[in-house]
Amino acid sequence: MEEDQLQRLACRAVENAAAYSFDCQKADGHWVAEVSSDATFTSEYVMFKHALGLDLKADADALRQWLLQDQKPDGSWGLAPELPGNVSTTTEAYLALKILGVSSQDPAMLRSRDFMIKNGGVAKVRFFTRFFLATFGLFPWSAIPQLPAELILMPPSSPLNIYILSSWARSTLIPILIVDHHQPVYALPNGLSTENNFLDEIWVDPSNKNIPYAPPLSTLWREGSYVEFGFTFIDKMIANLGNGLRDFKPLRAYSRKKCIDWLLEHQEEAGDWAGFFPPMHGSLWALVLEGYPLDSKPVSLGFAAMERLAMEDSKGKRIAATVSPVWDTALMASALCDAGESHDSRVQRAAEWIKAKQLNDPTRGDWRIYCPVKQAGGWSFEYDNTWYPDVDDTAVVVMALLKQDADGMIGSKSIADAVEWMIGMQNPDGGWAAFDHGNDKLWLHKIPFSDMDSLCDPSSSDITGRIIECFGFLLSHHKGHHIDPDLRGKMNDASWRAVTYLLKEQEAPNSAWWGRWGNNYIYGSSNVLRGLEHFAKSSTQVQQSVSRAIQWFESIQNDDGGWGETLKSYTEPDLAGRGVSTAAQTAWAIQALLPYHPPSRPSIRRGIHWLVTHQSIQSAHGASWPWDVYTGTGFPKVLYLGYPYYHHAFPIMALSKYIEAVDLETSSTGCAIELALECIDTLNRPNVLLMVVGSRGDIQPFLRIAGLLQKKHNCHVRVATHDSHREHVERKGLEFYSVGGSPEVFAKVLRERPNIIASFLNGEFTALQQAFHLMMEKFWFAAIDRPSPTETSLDSKTAISGSWNRLFVADAIGSNPPTQSHIHAAESLNVPLTLVSIQPELPTADYPHYMTMTKPALQSAPWWNLMTYWGIQAM
Repeated sequence: MEEDQLQRLACRAVENAAAYSFDCQKADGHWVAEVSSDATFTSEYVMFKHALGLDLKADADALRQWLLQDQKPDGSWGLAPELPGNVSTTTEAYLALKILGVSSQDPAMLRSRDFMIKNGGVAKVRFFTRFFLATFGLFPWSAIPQLPAELILMPPSSPLNIYILSSWARSTLIPILIVDHHQPVYALPNGLSTENNFLDEIWVDPSNKNIPYAPPLSTLWREGSYVEFGFTFIDKMIANLGNGLRDFKPLRAYSRKKCIDWLLEHQEEAGDWAGFFPPMHGSLWALVLEGYPLDSKPVSLGFAAMERLAMEDSKGKRIAATVSPVWDTALMASALCDAGESHDSRVQRAAEWIKAKQLNDPTRGDWRIYCPVKQAGGWSFEYDNTWYPDVDDTAVVVMALLKQDADGMIGSKSIADAVEWMIGMQNPDGGWAAFDHGNDKLWLHKIPFSDMDSLCDPSSSDITGRIIECFGFLLSHHKGHHIDPDLRGKMNDASWRAVTYLLKEQEAPNSAWWGRWGNNYIYGSSNVLRGLEHFAKSSTQVQQSVSRAIQWFESIQNDDGGWGETLKSYTEPDLAGRGVSTAAQTAWAIQALLPYHPPSRPSIRRGIHWLVTHQSIQSAHGASWPWDVYTGTGFPKVLYLGYPYYHHAFPIMALSKYIEAVDLETSSTGCAIELALECIDTLNRPNVLLMVVGSRGDIQPFLRIAGLLQKKHNCHVRVATHDSHREHVERKGLEFYSVGGSPEVFAKVLRERPNIIASFLNGEFTALQQAFHLMMEKFWFAAIDRPSPTETSLDSKTAISGSWNRLFVADAIGSNPPTQSHIHAAESLNVPLTLVSIQPELPTADYPHYMTMTKPALQSAPWWNLMTYWGIQAM
């Protein structure tokens, strides 16, 4: 396929995707899509409501429907559609269905029973499943690791306290401390019993359920697992004390009060806790056990928040792990800006919605406990989550806001606060984590109840790559001259510390980076390579690192041209970069390659072809890509997430960057302007005037140039041309300046009087000459922010379009030769000038000047051809 044909297909795909985006936008300007996950949260929702005696009848059919349709053919439930069955997820879904009235003899349940027995049964479930089963008498409480409420009393300065846990572990564990204190046992449909047999059919040996959770102490000592040995020893000591510690009322009562105080302090005004199901579920549970009535304000608001996580459609009712409005809106707005829609009122509305979500409260945020910088300024992932801003979200939001309105945001307090906060959140190792600073105590994973390896929030390559991509974006904006010098220096220093961290994290032998929050090596490596783009130019070591990673990317491209990676790569590293092609992962790979290779490179072209040929989802006005594959990661090996907009926003970004790169590589106009950009950037000259005379075909290349200048170099671009092109210019989000004249009139003269030189000598060229004279005067005024006084139909307020009526003095000029006034304006203002033309302009005797339209009979005289160039200049 030819390059221009592929580019046309890419342009069409972007247009369709942009229309789809606007079809999905909410009335107030934001976007949000359902975050898909496994059956665990829906199952726990059913168990919780049943335990509290709340009515499940109204939703029973819808809940049953969704759980059964999520079941795999072998009877199991998995962590993601592509992954095999999981014992813990299957146990919870099986229990929920039995609570909802599905018989154990139902064919679906019999298949589940077979799966469980073949895979070790209930005895193999993870800690939290074991904990929930204990609350129904399905596991003895004596088989649950100890969770003393006194942990809340440990000060932040102590080696073990709640703040050395990750934000999600902290907000989930504190309410569980209360539940463990009460150790409730709830009735099931077969009655109330501390040794309930309700799930005996999926136990391999139901006669012995008191199975220790941790290995024997002797085994741990023999294997050299001394940290785990110590924690297990302490756990057994506390267990041997029995109810003694629990009955030591002064300390335990005070600890419980502190836990509840913490929960109430961290509850949002709307009722949420951390915007995530487990903290909401646990916090409500703890409050009820501590005597809070169901109609009390914190409980009723909490239930309302939990219900907002519910989704119901033709598939049934399910509970999402979380909601992602800020994240979705930032990604979508950023993608649409890349697609040239930054000035669309709908994108502007999205930007305003995002701005209002910035967290500036000087008192809220657990990140303050250990962070050396107290300046707030981040954004969180969800609607209501003021305690846990997300570093990754914040970086994406900052880039989206700058793309939408660089001039308005670059020096704003909002951006400065966000950058200051991100710099403060940098870890000592040079990397960034998601929610906390210095949260890297990996020995916590040896605690007996830690079977998810997620009690910490250490630095990760994918987030670090995103942060330095954001900082590089800021530093490259007119060389960062619009940013406070002190802040600019901090960004630069932080970025180079991060580069050092990333070079250490690059893995052998594939030279890729592991992805903590997205699947997996493709995600991590793409984030890092985009982040290193700004810094690779000045470091040979970085260039070598980048080169190795790019070779890996190209080596894993699928035969169909796309890229994909299975979630199994988290447990089987040999599968890194291997899997069925998906839209999101193909886009990530293209975004990783484009900064370092031309768009004509076969791997990039094949990837673009895959994207443009797989856009199969239709909306009212647009199109998108399939999103049935999970590419998001909650906790590796434990929780995976499906973000539909990953398969939409990232392809828009990749396609838009490809189109931009093709313009630069193949368009003579793009190349010519690019030559002037070094001068513009070096001199910090952001105001660029583009002068254009001609038809729509003549102006089209300049609109592409304007888009490149605006998006890639953050320039303020003014397009001065005929009034008939106003709508075309403004639709691209560009500033329009009318210089009068009509391309139709010019075309008619050229068509009816083809021998222009002869017509001029005969005095028949006066009208056209006068028109050019008028335009030349207006082009001059366009360079100094004044409308032409000779145009009576335009006054000083209407010559310049829209909201652009502000001070403008051209710092650089790009023009096509027919404007004639370009050189005079450039000389008078002492600014760089770049001439751009799709027609030959150098005097030659081989053919006449294209504007002369001379008759064929004259083309045999080479001397006449040469004179036509001088004649046009004389006019």
